[in-house]
Amino acid sequence: MNDNDNPLKILITEFADAFAAWLLERPIQSVRPLNVEFPAQPIRSDLLFEVYDTYGGKLLLHFELQGRSSHKPMPYRELNYLCHTVTREIPLPLGLNSPRLHSVVLYVGEGAGRGDNGSYTINGPGDELALHWQYQPIRLWEIPAENLLQLGQPALAALIGLTRLQQPEQVIPLALAHIRTIPDEKQRQQLLTAMVTLLPTEEVTQMVEKLLEENETLLIDTPYLRRMRQLGQQEGRQEGVQIGRQEGVQIGRQEGVQIGRQEGVQIGRQEGVQIGHQQGQEQGLRDAILEAVVHKFNPSAAAYRQLQHNLEQIHQPSTLQRLLLMLFDNQDVTPILNMAQEMADETR
Repeated sequence: MNDNDNPLKILITEFADAFAAWLLERPIQSVRPLNVEFPAQPIRSDLLFEVYDTYGGKLLLHFELQGRSSHKPMPYRELNYLCHTVTREIPLPLGLNSPRLHSVVLYVGEGAGRGDNGSYTINGPGDELALHWQYQPIRLWEIPAENLLQLGQPALAALIGLTRLQQPEQVIPLALAHIRTIPDEKQRQQLLTAMVTLLPTEEVTQMVEKLLEENETLLIDTPYLRRMRQLGQQEGRQEGVQIGRQEGVQIGRQEGVQIGRQEGVQIGRQEGVQIGHQQGQEQGLRDAILEAVVHKFNPSAAAYRQLQHNLEQIHQPSTLQRLLLMLFDNQDVTPILNMAQEMADETR
């Protein structure tokens, strides 16, 4: 989970003060993001912030976001990140005025980080302490959603989809109420978008969307909401066709054009069924591809939007089926994204 535009990363960056106050357990004066690229090193940290508390103390707050699997054990990844952060941001000599350092690993997805206590020691020849490093592992999937809301931070309410959400019908209205306490419209929009994007299932997502007020629905732009609006537009078109058909039939009956009406209805029905069937098949395949990519690869928000845009340009069910089958043969999302781009380009 190292994409710059990962939805969770965006949420933390935009509301870093709230996350800092939660994790450091102290009032915060200011938070500033730091460059996470380590020069001349093939190492990249997820997020790093310079934090000043209300007492004037300076702290470095480091985040790593991790799903169920990691190419390298997290303890050793953290050791690398901490060493490079210290050598770059905390100069010698060390003393009472040196910045404090706190590192957090946010584990996402059930089972992620199980068994990681965040504290590791390597002893010397005589069992003396040779090396010790530690960080704070937070398994979001273990935290009851109600506990997160009790912290009273509206920004954290957007995380409920990543927590243990056992009673969504009770918790979701409370989370929305927390978010609605924010007076700034732009911040409310960001939190609503993050909340919907991070929800675990479409069923829960639809539950949230039904609770959104009309102005809130217009504020956010998510794949699920766009899909619901498309369905609404489709229903509207169907109603329009039905009304037009009824009026046409009535006029035809009145004018006595019985034969023409029957032929027109028959031709229109055949064409409508054929077009509707193909469009429905295409959209079903697009939805299946998007859902499979999310569950298998957890792509970044930008990658998801680009894939969705490319799929909308593809109107051949056989092409979409071929792309769907590719998902079973690939362990990386990049070939899928590249192929979707190529297929979309061919249709232009």
